Amino acid sequence: MPLSEEEQRILHEMEEKLYEHDRAFADRVSTKSPRHPHGHAGRGWVVAFIAGFVLLLVAFGSSVLLGSLGFLIMLIATLAFVHQVRQSDSPGFGALSGASRRAGVGEEWSEMRRRLRSRFGNRS
Repeated sequence: MPLSEEEQRILHEMEEKLYEHDRAFADRVSTKSPRHPHGHAGRGWVVAFIAGFVLLLVAFGSSVLLGSLGFLIMLIATLAFVHQVRQSDSPGFGALSGASRRAGVGEEWSEMRRRLRSRFGNRS
């Protein structure tokens, strides 16, 4: 269902306010830029993981060697996928893991609370 003119106006105002208050965040979550530029290459690793899982399920009862090969395929696909995601320049897992290394979770929450208080003030 399309938005009415009033709803479109309100949405546009909200977007403008977001750009005014937090330009970096607005640029990161903008729908105009691609979210996962390396997404297509990662699908191959997901398919490899699923193939390894199927091989594990089908073959483990009859051949431990084939079942182990399926597990090995799953392991390699998982490690390769995680490595690829960490190396990508897109925001996501790599950005989150970097943030957790720079500061502890408690420091992140404190910073977020401080920013929210400064932005919205005490409205009691």
